[in-house]
Amino acid sequence: MFRKLSLIALLAGIFGLAAFRSDPFSYDRPYPFNSTIAHFFMEEERSLPNSLNESVMAEADSLNGLHVMMLNAFAYDSAYANKVERVIQRRMPTSAFTEFWNGSSEDLAAALSGQDAVVIAYPSGDSPEEIRAYGKVLNLFIRQGGAVILTGTHEFGALQQLGLFDLDYGYYCKERSIGQTLPEHPVFQGVGTDFSTEVYQYPLDISDPNFVTLADVRGYPFMGFKQMGGGKVVYVGLEYYLDEPQSSRLLTNVLRWAAKPRVKRSEIVLYAGKGLGKVNAFDLKIYPNPYVSKATLDIDISKPTSLAVEMTDELGRLVSVLLPRRNLSTGLYRLELPNLDPGVYLVQCISSEGTQVRKVVKAAEN
Repeated sequence: MFRKLSLIALLAGIFGLAAFRSDPFSYDRPYPFNSTIAHFFMEEERSLPNSLNESVMAEADSLNGLHVMMLNAFAYDSAYANKVERVIQRRMPTSAFTEFWNGSSEDLAAALSGQDAVVIAYPSGDSPEEIRAYGKVLNLFIRQGGAVILTGTHEFGALQQLGLFDLDYGYYCKERSIGQTLPEHPVFQGVGTDFSTEVYQYPLDISDPNFVTLADVRGYPFMGFKQMGGGKVVYVGLEYYLDEPQSSRLLTNVLRWAAKPRVKRSEIVLYAGKGLGKVNAFDLKIYPNPYVSKATLDIDISKPTSLAVEMTDELGRLVSVLLPRRNLSTGLYRLELPNLDPGVYLVQCISSEGTQVRKVVKAAEN
C-alpha cells in the first residue's frame, strides 16, 4: 500500500509540474530540481526505437573527432549532465570526452590543455565566486581558439557570473514548440526548414552588442554566439531530457561548427599585416592587403599536413570555405580570396600542426 501511495504521489507531482508550466515565459523553477524526477524522464533514453538509434549512428559517422570536456562543476543536476554527455557521445563516437566535476580555477586551466571544446550543461549559480574564477579561465581558453557551449538554464545568474557575454535577464519558455523558420547557418544543417521541439526553451535578454542571435522566441535569443579572439562562446537554450532528433542535432552541429579538431592551442597565432611568428608546418602571405576586388593567399607548406582554409567575418560568421580539409604535400599553394562586401575578415588556416589566423581588409571600390 505504501509503495502504491508513493508512486501515485510521484506521478501527481510530475503532472502538477506539467500543469504549473503553462505561461509563455516565467522564472518559476522548472525541473531539473530533483534528480529522481530527472531520472524518471531519462528512462526515455533507454527505450529509443531501433530506427532512431540507426539514424543517430549514421549521423555520427560524418562527424570529426574532437576533444570535449564536460564542465560539470556547477551543473544543476549530475544526472542531467551525464544525460547531455550521452546525447553527444551517441552522435560523436570518435570524439574523446573528459569530465571536470570539482577543483580550483588552476585545476581547470590545467585540465583544459589539449581540449577543443567545453560543454556546460544547465549551469547553476550556487558558487558565484568559483564560477567567476572559472569564467576567467574559460575566457582565456576561448580567446586562444577554444569553444564553450552552454545549454539552456533558468538560472541566468550563473551565466552573468561566468562573464562570457553580457545579459540582463533570463526566462524559460513553457510553449512546447517554437515552430519558426530557421536561418541559413551551419548549426541548422540537417535540422529542417521548420524547428519544432518538445523540450522547453530558455531565451535570454542579452545586452552584449557582440552577441549574434541565431534563433529567438518572441524577440529574445535562445540560440546565438559571441566571437572572442580565435574562439567562440555559444548558447543553446534548450533542454536535453529527451534525445530529440532536431535539438540533439543542433547541439552536435554547434560543436562541429564552433570547435576546430586537434588544434594545439599554444600554436594559435594572430597576424595583422606582418607576421609576429609562424607555425613551422606552413607560412602564409595575403596580397594585396587591403584589397579592392581580388586578393591572393599563398600557403607555403614545409612538410605534409592536413589543411583547411576558411574565411569569416569579425563576428565569426563563415563567409567562404576557401579550401575544404585536404591532405597536402610540401610546396606552394595559391588561393584567391572572394570579392566580398567591404569590411574586415579573418582567414583561418587550420592544419594538423596548428592554426594561423590572418586579418584581411576588403576595401570599397571607387
